[in-house]
Amino acid sequence: MATTICGTGSKALDRAGELKRVRAEADPILEIAEITDRVSKSKDWQELSVEKALLFENLKGHPVQTLLINQFGSARRMRLALEVDTLDEVAERIRGFMDVKSPQGFLDKVKMLPMLAEMGKFFPKTVATGPCKEVIKRDNFSLLDFPILQCWPQDAGRFITLPCVITRDPKTGKRNVGMYRMQIYDERTTGMHWQKAESRAEHYRDAIRNAAVSSNHVGRTHSSVQPGEARQRRR
Repeated sequence: MATTICGTGSKALDRAGELKRVRAEADPILEIAEITDRVSKSKDWQELSVEKALLFENLKGHPVQTLLINQFGSARRMRLALEVDTLDEVAERIRGFMDVKSPQGFLDKVKMLPMLAEMGKFFPKTVATGPCKEVIKRDNFSLLDFPILQCWPQDAGRFITLPCVITRDPKTGKRNVGMYRMQIYDERTTGMHWQKAESRAEHYRDAIRNAAVSSNHVGRTHSSVQPGEARQRRR
């Protein structure tokens, strides 16, 4: 189950007939997750899935916001998101890059130019602005302003369930992007959920070690390896 504050993705889903609008009031605390769980498991009389992505347009406690959920919940919606006819196309592209052989002559080198040009697009680029900066909150910022879900009755609280969590290795400078549930503690504080063995957790531990050595403020060091903008996550 994936959630996001509604963006351009809902328009593409609507055009493809993959979106159901929910205009009745729904509560981000437990109710939306329960509705989505039931819809995602629904089938017709032929036992075929009829589930859709859901756009909640009347959120309890968040009158001016909408929430899109289950947007990646089917193979067809994944194909739409990746802009392919079959998911095998993605695997074939990856396989093609992994199976590259050393060119044997000038002609082989020329044939490789289109692939090398495409590979050049893979690397991160530093830009001045982007869609993630269309809305920036600095003053009176609160995570509680967003319709963040509590999905299960025994969950410890609300969790951001589809965040792109960006960390940087303190030793090598290499960046990593991963997804980990983030628990909301209060208006400005979250708790990260990751396994001890994961490299991202080691980034955090290294940062704490460096903070202890340099007498830097632990909170400031921790903040430096966290994403700066609002995050969203799947569970």
